[in-house]
Amino acid sequence: MSSSSQLQAVGLIEKDIHGDTLWVWSYPTTADGLRELLLRKCTLSHEEEQDEDKRAEFSYGHFSQIWYYLSNFHKAESENLPMVASFCVVIIAKEFNPEKYQHLSSIFGQAYLSSGTPVSIVSHYLSAYTKGQVTQPPENCLPFSAKSYDIRKAYVACSFKELVQEFGVESILMYNALLLKKKVAVYAPTLSTVLRVCRTLPLFVWHRQNWNIVYPNLALDDGELKDLASHGSYVAGFIDPAIEGRTELYDLFVNVPAASLTVAPHAKDSFGMTKLHKDIAMYLMQCAGDEEYTDQAVVKELSVKTKELLNNVKSLAPEGEKLTLDLLRERKLTPATETFLFMLATTEGLTQL
Repeated sequence: MSSSSQLQAVGLIEKDIHGDTLWVWSYPTTADGLRELLLRKCTLSHEEEQDEDKRAEFSYGHFSQIWYYLSNFHKAESENLPMVASFCVVIIAKEFNPEKYQHLSSIFGQAYLSSGTPVSIVSHYLSAYTKGQVTQPPENCLPFSAKSYDIRKAYVACSFKELVQEFGVESILMYNALLLKKKVAVYAPTLSTVLRVCRTLPLFVWHRQNWNIVYPNLALDDGELKDLASHGSYVAGFIDPAIEGRTELYDLFVNVPAASLTVAPHAKDSFGMTKLHKDIAMYLMQCAGDEEYTDQAVVKELSVKTKELLNNVKSLAPEGEKLTLDLLRERKLTPATETFLFMLATTEGLTQL
Protein backbone atom coordinates (compact mmCIF):
# COMPACT_ATOMS: atom_id res chain seq x y z
CA MET A 1 0.00 0.00 0.00
CA SER A 2 1.49 3.36 -0.97
CA SER A 3 1.83 6.09 1.61
CA SER A 4 -0.57 8.29 -0.35
CA SER A 5 -3.41 5.81 0.19
CA GLN A 6 -3.25 6.40 3.96
CA LEU A 7 -5.41 9.50 3.45
CA GLN A 8 -9.09 9.01 4.19
CA ALA A 9 -10.74 12.43 4.26
CA VAL A 10 -10.30 16.18 4.64
CA GLY A 11 -12.71 18.56 6.36
CA LEU A 12 -13.25 22.13 7.49
CA ILE A 13 -14.44 23.51 10.81
CA GLU A 14 -15.15 27.24 10.93
CA LYS A 15 -15.60 29.79 13.68
CA ASP A 16 -17.65 32.66 12.32
CA ILE A 17 -17.48 36.31 13.31
CA HIS A 18 -20.32 35.74 15.80
CA GLY A 19 -18.30 33.13 17.68
CA ASP A 20 -20.18 30.02 16.50
CA THR A 21 -18.08 26.95 15.61
CA LEU A 22 -19.49 24.60 12.98
CA TRP A 23 -18.44 21.68 10.79
CA VAL A 24 -18.96 23.12 7.31
CA TRP A 25 -17.52 20.69 4.76
CA SER A 26 -15.70 17.42 4.17
CA TYR A 27 -14.51 15.29 1.28
CA PRO A 28 -15.52 12.51 1.18
CA THR A 29 -18.46 12.56 3.61
CA THR A 30 -17.56 12.04 7.27
CA ALA A 31 -19.79 10.11 9.71
CA ASP A 32 -21.80 12.18 12.21
CA GLY A 33 -20.19 10.60 15.28
CA LEU A 34 -16.68 11.33 14.03
CA ARG A 35 -17.63 14.91 13.16
CA GLU A 36 -18.89 15.44 16.72
CA LEU A 37 -15.61 14.09 18.14
CA LEU A 38 -13.50 16.33 15.92
CA LEU A 39 -15.58 19.39 16.80
CA ARG A 40 -14.79 18.70 20.46
CA LYS A 41 -11.09 18.24 19.74
CA CYS A 42 -10.83 21.39 17.64
CA THR A 43 -9.43 24.27 19.73
CA LEU A 44 -10.97 27.18 17.80
CA SER A 45 -13.17 27.97 20.80
CA HIS A 46 -9.99 28.73 22.79
CA GLU A 47 -8.72 31.24 20.26
CA GLU A 48 -8.97 34.23 22.59
CA GLU A 49 -7.22 32.47 25.45
CA GLN A 50 -3.69 33.45 26.36
CA ASP A 51 -2.62 29.84 26.90
CA GLU A 52 -1.05 28.93 23.58
CA ASP A 53 -1.40 25.21 24.24
CA LYS A 54 -5.17 25.52 24.49
CA ARG A 55 -5.27 27.21 21.10
CA ALA A 56 -2.53 25.13 19.53
CA GLU A 57 -2.34 25.62 15.81
CA PHE A 58 -1.63 21.95 15.24
CA SER A 59 -2.69 18.89 17.20
CA TYR A 60 -3.60 15.28 16.54
CA GLY A 61 -5.19 12.22 18.04
CA HIS A 62 -6.18 8.61 17.54
CA PHE A 63 -9.68 7.18 17.75
CA SER A 64 -10.73 3.66 16.80
CA GLN A 65 -8.79 2.83 13.62
CA ILE A 66 -8.11 6.39 12.43
CA TRP A 67 -5.67 9.20 13.16
CA TYR A 68 -6.89 12.79 12.92
CA TYR A 69 -4.83 15.93 12.42
CA LEU A 70 -6.14 19.42 13.22
CA SER A 71 -4.55 22.64 11.93
CA ASN A 72 -5.99 25.97 13.02
CA PHE A 73 -5.80 29.15 10.97
CA HIS A 74 -6.63 32.02 13.33
CA LYS A 75 -8.21 35.39 12.59
CA ALA A 76 -8.40 34.80 8.86
CA GLU A 77 -8.14 38.22 7.27
CA SER A 78 -9.33 37.42 3.78
CA GLU A 79 -11.75 39.10 1.42
CA ASN A 80 -12.69 35.60 0.31
CA LEU A 81 -13.89 34.62 3.80
CA PRO A 82 -15.63 37.74 5.17
CA MET A 83 -17.82 35.88 7.69
CA VAL A 84 -15.04 33.59 8.97
CA ALA A 85 -12.95 34.57 11.99
CA SER A 86 -10.83 31.40 11.92
CA PHE A 87 -10.98 27.85 10.64
CA CYS A 88 -9.52 24.41 11.20
CA VAL A 89 -8.36 22.00 8.52
CA VAL A 90 -9.09 18.41 9.52
CA ILE A 91 -7.23 15.49 7.95
CA ILE A 92 -8.29 11.90 8.64
CA ALA A 93 -5.72 9.21 7.88
CA LYS A 94 -4.84 5.61 8.71
CA GLU A 95 -1.33 6.29 10.00
CA PHE A 96 0.69 8.15 12.61
CA ASN A 97 2.88 10.78 10.96
CA PRO A 98 2.28 14.27 12.44
CA GLU A 99 4.89 16.20 10.46
CA LYS A 100 3.65 14.76 7.18
CA TYR A 101 0.06 15.80 7.77
CA GLN A 102 1.00 19.17 9.24
CA HIS A 103 2.67 19.95 5.90
CA LEU A 104 -0.36 18.77 3.97
CA SER A 105 -2.67 20.76 6.27
CA SER A 106 -0.76 23.95 5.52
CA ILE A 107 -1.34 23.43 1.80
CA PHE A 108 -5.06 22.82 2.27
CA GLY A 109 -5.40 25.79 4.62
CA GLN A 110 -3.60 28.23 2.35
CA ALA A 111 -5.63 27.03 -0.63
CA TYR A 112 -8.86 27.73 1.23
CA LEU A 113 -7.62 31.07 2.53
CA SER A 114 -6.65 32.18 -0.97
CA SER A 115 -9.76 31.01 -2.80
CA GLY A 116 -12.54 31.03 -0.23
CA THR A 117 -13.89 27.75 -1.60
CA PRO A 118 -13.29 24.14 -0.52
CA VAL A 119 -13.08 23.14 -4.20
CA SER A 120 -9.48 24.36 -4.21
CA ILE A 121 -8.68 21.88 -1.43
CA VAL A 122 -10.12 18.93 -3.36
CA SER A 123 -7.63 19.19 -6.23
CA HIS A 124 -4.66 19.15 -3.81
CA TYR A 125 -6.22 16.34 -1.78
CA LEU A 126 -6.73 14.17 -4.85
CA SER A 127 -3.18 14.84 -5.98
CA ALA A 128 -1.84 13.75 -2.58
CA TYR A 129 -4.17 10.75 -2.47
CA THR A 130 -3.47 9.41 -5.96
CA LYS A 131 0.13 10.52 -6.54
CA GLY A 132 1.52 11.01 -3.06
CA GLN A 133 2.56 14.54 -3.90
CA VAL A 134 1.42 18.13 -4.43
CA THR A 135 3.73 19.71 -6.97
CA GLN A 136 1.94 23.07 -7.34
CA PRO A 137 1.04 24.18 -3.82
CA PRO A 138 -0.42 27.60 -2.95
CA GLU A 139 1.87 30.57 -2.47
CA ASN A 140 4.01 30.41 0.68
CA CYS A 141 3.76 26.59 0.82
CA LEU A 142 6.45 24.07 -0.05
CA PRO A 143 5.67 21.21 -2.48
CA PHE A 144 4.56 18.03 -0.74
CA SER A 145 5.89 14.52 -1.30
CA ALA A 146 4.82 11.59 0.87
CA LYS A 147 8.18 9.95 0.17
CA SER A 148 9.88 12.71 2.14
CA TYR A 149 8.19 11.55 5.33
CA ASP A 150 9.68 8.21 6.31
CA ILE A 151 7.55 6.79 9.12
CA ARG A 152 10.70 5.96 11.11
CA LYS A 153 11.54 9.67 11.27
CA ALA A 154 8.13 10.29 12.82
CA TYR A 155 8.87 7.64 15.42
CA VAL A 156 12.09 9.34 16.57
CA ALA A 157 11.02 12.97 16.15
CA CYS A 158 11.07 13.69 19.91
CA SER A 159 13.97 13.27 22.31
CA PHE A 160 14.13 9.89 24.02
CA LYS A 161 17.11 10.98 26.10
CA GLU A 162 15.17 13.96 27.39
CA LEU A 163 12.30 11.74 28.53
CA VAL A 164 14.64 9.33 30.32
CA GLN A 165 16.46 12.18 32.00
CA GLU A 166 13.15 13.72 33.12
CA PHE A 167 12.16 10.60 35.06
CA GLY A 168 15.61 9.30 35.94
CA VAL A 169 16.14 5.73 37.07
CA GLU A 170 12.36 5.27 37.49
CA SER A 171 12.16 5.26 33.69
CA ILE A 172 12.53 1.50 34.09
CA LEU A 173 8.86 1.45 35.16
CA MET A 174 7.87 2.88 31.79
CA TYR A 175 10.07 0.31 30.07
CA ASN A 176 8.46 -2.47 32.08
CA ALA A 177 4.95 -1.22 31.29
CA LEU A 178 5.59 -1.02 27.56
CA LEU A 179 7.48 -4.32 27.48
CA LEU A 180 4.64 -6.18 29.22
CA LYS A 181 1.94 -4.40 27.15
CA LYS A 182 0.34 -2.68 30.10
CA LYS A 183 -2.02 0.30 30.16
CA VAL A 184 -0.25 3.63 30.56
CA ALA A 185 -1.95 6.96 31.26
CA VAL A 186 0.01 10.17 30.72
CA TYR A 187 -1.02 13.46 32.32
CA ALA A 188 0.24 16.99 31.66
CA PRO A 189 -1.68 20.29 31.78
CA THR A 190 -0.69 21.26 28.24
CA LEU A 191 -1.53 19.33 25.10
CA SER A 192 1.88 19.86 23.50
CA THR A 193 3.57 18.13 26.43
CA VAL A 194 1.12 15.22 26.42
CA LEU A 195 1.64 14.74 22.67
CA ARG A 196 5.43 14.79 23.08
CA VAL A 197 5.55 12.24 25.88
CA CYS A 198 2.97 9.89 24.37
CA ARG A 199 4.72 9.70 21.00
CA THR A 200 8.08 9.10 22.69
CA LEU A 201 7.06 6.22 24.99
CA PRO A 202 6.90 3.46 22.30
CA LEU A 203 10.64 3.99 21.76
CA PHE A 204 11.15 1.89 24.89
CA VAL A 205 10.05 -1.11 22.81
CA TRP A 206 11.57 -0.24 19.45
CA HIS A 207 11.56 -3.90 18.37
CA ARG A 208 7.78 -3.67 17.96
CA GLN A 209 7.63 -0.30 16.14
CA ASN A 210 3.94 0.01 16.91
CA TRP A 211 2.63 3.54 17.41
CA ASN A 212 -0.98 2.44 17.06
CA ILE A 213 -0.96 1.81 20.80
CA VAL A 214 -0.84 5.61 21.30
CA TYR A 215 -4.04 7.57 22.03
CA PRO A 216 -2.49 10.92 22.87
CA ASN A 217 -5.43 13.32 23.07
CA LEU A 218 -8.25 11.90 25.17
CA ALA A 219 -10.95 13.33 27.40
CA LEU A 220 -12.79 11.55 30.20
CA ASP A 221 -15.71 11.12 27.83
CA ASP A 222 -17.83 7.97 27.79
CA GLY A 223 -17.46 7.43 24.04
CA GLU A 224 -13.71 7.93 24.02
CA LEU A 225 -13.18 5.74 27.07
CA LYS A 226 -15.36 2.99 25.61
CA ASP A 227 -13.16 2.94 22.53
CA LEU A 228 -10.01 2.96 24.69
CA ALA A 229 -11.30 0.05 26.76
CA SER A 230 -11.57 -2.07 23.62
CA HIS A 231 -7.77 -2.13 23.40
CA GLY A 232 -5.76 -4.50 25.57
CA SER A 233 -2.85 -2.14 26.10
CA TYR A 234 -2.19 1.49 25.27
CA VAL A 235 -0.46 4.78 25.97
CA ALA A 236 -3.24 7.29 26.60
CA GLY A 237 -2.75 11.03 27.02
CA PHE A 238 -4.92 13.43 29.06
CA ILE A 239 -4.84 17.10 30.06
CA ASP A 240 -7.55 16.53 32.69
CA PRO A 241 -5.92 15.93 36.12
CA ALA A 242 -8.96 13.86 37.13
CA ILE A 243 -7.41 10.95 35.21
CA GLU A 244 -5.17 10.25 38.21
CA GLY A 245 -8.18 9.08 40.21
CA ARG A 246 -9.40 6.76 37.45
CA THR A 247 -7.09 3.89 38.36
CA GLU A 248 -9.22 1.39 36.45
CA LEU A 249 -7.96 3.03 33.25
CA TYR A 250 -4.25 2.45 33.83
CA ASP A 251 -1.58 0.19 35.26
CA LEU A 252 1.03 2.97 35.27
CA PHE A 253 0.31 6.67 35.73
CA VAL A 254 2.82 9.13 34.27
CA ASN A 255 2.58 12.58 35.87
CA VAL A 256 4.79 14.70 33.64
CA PRO A 257 4.87 18.03 35.56
CA ALA A 258 5.68 16.17 38.79
CA ALA A 259 8.12 13.83 36.99
CA SER A 260 6.57 10.99 38.94
CA LEU A 261 5.38 7.48 38.10
CA THR A 262 2.65 5.64 40.03
CA VAL A 263 1.77 1.97 39.72
CA ALA A 264 -1.95 1.29 40.20
CA PRO A 265 -2.69 -0.98 43.21
CA HIS A 266 -4.16 -3.72 41.02
CA ALA A 267 -0.98 -3.85 38.87
CA LYS A 268 1.74 -4.05 41.53
CA ASP A 269 2.46 -7.73 40.83
CA SER A 270 3.42 -6.78 37.27
CA PHE A 271 5.95 -4.21 38.41
CA GLY A 272 8.14 -6.20 40.78
CA MET A 273 11.69 -5.02 40.17
CA THR A 274 14.42 -7.59 39.62
CA LYS A 275 18.17 -7.59 39.05
CA LEU A 276 17.35 -7.67 35.31
CA HIS A 277 15.45 -4.41 35.70
CA LYS A 278 18.22 -2.84 37.77
CA ASP A 279 20.91 -3.74 35.25
CA ILE A 280 18.90 -2.35 32.32
CA ALA A 281 17.98 0.79 34.29
CA MET A 282 21.62 1.52 35.13
CA TYR A 283 22.71 0.93 31.54
CA LEU A 284 19.91 3.14 30.21
CA MET A 285 20.87 5.99 32.55
CA GLN A 286 24.51 5.63 31.55
CA CYS A 287 23.67 5.89 27.85
CA ALA A 288 21.18 8.75 28.31
CA GLY A 289 23.74 10.71 30.31
CA ASP A 290 26.48 10.32 27.70
CA GLU A 291 26.65 13.44 25.52
CA GLU A 292 28.20 11.43 22.69
CA TYR A 293 25.09 9.26 22.40
CA THR A 294 22.34 10.56 20.13
CA ASP A 295 18.70 9.80 20.85
CA GLN A 296 18.73 7.16 18.14
CA ALA A 297 21.86 5.59 19.64
CA VAL A 298 20.23 5.28 23.07
CA VAL A 299 17.13 3.73 21.53
CA LYS A 300 19.31 1.27 19.66
CA GLU A 301 21.28 0.32 22.77
CA LEU A 302 18.09 -0.33 24.72
CA SER A 303 16.67 -2.34 21.82
CA VAL A 304 19.79 -4.54 21.82
CA LYS A 305 19.35 -5.15 25.56
CA THR A 306 15.70 -6.02 24.98
CA LYS A 307 16.53 -8.50 22.23
CA GLU A 308 19.15 -10.13 24.47
CA LEU A 309 16.50 -10.44 27.18
CA LEU A 310 14.00 -11.99 24.76
CA ASN A 311 16.62 -14.44 23.46
CA ASN A 312 17.36 -15.48 27.03
CA VAL A 313 13.66 -16.08 27.65
CA LYS A 314 13.43 -18.22 24.49
CA SER A 315 16.43 -20.27 25.66
CA LEU A 316 14.64 -21.27 28.86
CA ALA A 317 12.50 -23.78 26.94
CA PRO A 318 13.80 -26.77 24.94
CA GLU A 319 14.25 -26.02 21.25
CA GLY A 320 10.98 -26.11 19.38
CA GLU A 321 8.90 -26.00 22.57
CA LYS A 322 7.14 -23.23 24.41
CA LEU A 323 7.94 -22.17 27.93
CA THR A 324 5.78 -23.48 30.78
CA LEU A 325 5.67 -22.34 34.37
CA ASP A 326 7.03 -25.73 35.49
CA LEU A 327 10.05 -25.38 33.19
CA LEU A 328 10.67 -21.92 34.56
CA ARG A 329 10.43 -23.10 38.16
CA GLU A 330 13.15 -25.67 37.50
CA ARG A 331 15.55 -22.72 37.08
CA LYS A 332 15.20 -21.86 40.81
CA LEU A 333 14.88 -18.13 40.13
CA THR A 334 13.72 -15.54 42.64
CA PRO A 335 9.91 -15.19 42.75
CA ALA A 336 10.03 -11.67 41.25
CA THR A 337 12.30 -12.77 38.38
CA GLU A 338 10.19 -15.86 37.71
CA THR A 339 7.01 -13.77 37.58
CA PHE A 340 8.56 -11.15 35.31
CA LEU A 341 10.04 -13.65 32.85
CA PHE A 342 6.81 -15.63 32.60
CA MET A 343 4.77 -12.47 32.00
CA LEU A 344 7.26 -11.35 29.35
CA ALA A 345 7.21 -14.75 27.67
CA THR A 346 3.40 -14.72 27.68
CA THR A 347 3.34 -11.21 26.22
CA GLU A 348 5.61 -12.34 23.38
CA GLY A 349 3.59 -15.51 22.73
CA LEU A 350 6.36 -17.80 23.97
CA THR A 351 4.43 -19.70 26.65
CA GLN A 352 2.21 -22.73 26.81
CA LEU A 353 -0.57 -21.98 29.27
